[in-house]
Amino acid sequence: MLVNSAIRSARRFSSAYKELLTTPQAEKFFNVTRGRLLDTKTGATTGAVSSGKEISYWQEVVEKYGTFHAKMGELSQLQKMSEENGSDRELKALIEADKEAIESEIDECASSAAAAIVPLTEIDVLSKCQIEFTSGAGGTEAMLFAGELMEMYRKFAERRGWTWTQLQMETAALRGLRSALISVQGEGAYRALRFEAGVHRVQRIPVTDKSRMHTSTASVAVLPEPEDVSVVINSTDCTIEAMRASGPGGQNVNKRSTAVRVTHKPTGIAVHCMDERFQHLNIQIAYKRLGAILLQQKVDTILDKSSSARKLQVGSKARAEKVRTYNFKDDRVTDHRLRLSLSNLEEFMQGGDGLNHFVERLDEMHMTERLEEILNAEEDAKEV
Repeated sequence: MLVNSAIRSARRFSSAYKELLTTPQAEKFFNVTRGRLLDTKTGATTGAVSSGKEISYWQEVVEKYGTFHAKMGELSQLQKMSEENGSDRELKALIEADKEAIESEIDECASSAAAAIVPLTEIDVLSKCQIEFTSGAGGTEAMLFAGELMEMYRKFAERRGWTWTQLQMETAALRGLRSALISVQGEGAYRALRFEAGVHRVQRIPVTDKSRMHTSTASVAVLPEPEDVSVVINSTDCTIEAMRASGPGGQNVNKRSTAVRVTHKPTGIAVHCMDERFQHLNIQIAYKRLGAILLQQKVDTILDKSSSARKLQVGSKARAEKVRTYNFKDDRVTDHRLRLSLSNLEEFMQGGDGLNHFVERLDEMHMTERLEEILNAEEDAKEV
């Protein structure tokens, strides 16, 4: 499916919200939530005292779902009127216009109700993350593509007003990239970028071999970075080893012990850093990397407890998943999770509207999956 406009895809997810919110599971969830809220107001609760956060959540759900349900009732009435006045063309035209307006309002109400039901987690609101780029199969072409991917995301971050900081980088010939580690900071950075993780595949005639179409890959890993590393890492749990740097770097290499290895004793995870000329900077980068890895383990643990049927994967599970194909010959980029293709690949690679469209649609897909989990969890709890 080739789509150049965001409208059709956005409506698809609004329709998905609407479909889920009209199920028996949604009705039961609403009735249970409304019952809990009424119990707190009347003092009829017999269990633990509800927190202010819980009460606010229930109020928001009851209000937003109630508005959605009312609009659905209005639409039902209009449909009934249309059926009863089928012979009156003028009246039916007026009814159809009202129906169209109500349906648009229903889409907005469905999105608001879904946002109320699906709470943001502490991970959702992180403003920092780390992106790791690694060239894959395809030799020099894969390294060139990895470099182009990194530049695409740098421009995307720039458009969003985020801070882009290079932590580690290993370049290759012809402006290629073997690997790189970047820290990104800005409002909603992790939430927007987390589903970019995975294997990105490119199909094109490379500059190094113009005789045939070439397929190569690059992988992207996105790790949440804690706002404060000390919250995740206790310094007494780590050992720091100094060593001399190796590889290219001029006279400073092998002269002083500027490279470091930080080992987290409880998990055995070790992070090595030698990119900076000064040891204290390498220690800072190593701690940042270690903090992101440990926080990612926490995210993985949370995800393991959720539905295994999710189409979208984040963290460790996402790294081996083929998520996107960039076909330069056909001027097309395809996201395999969304089953959606966009044209104008050149604009897409500039971190423009096409990439932003995919990012927003993936977030909506994630919202749909979480909404379904929450509604089904209430149903499952009643059956136990």
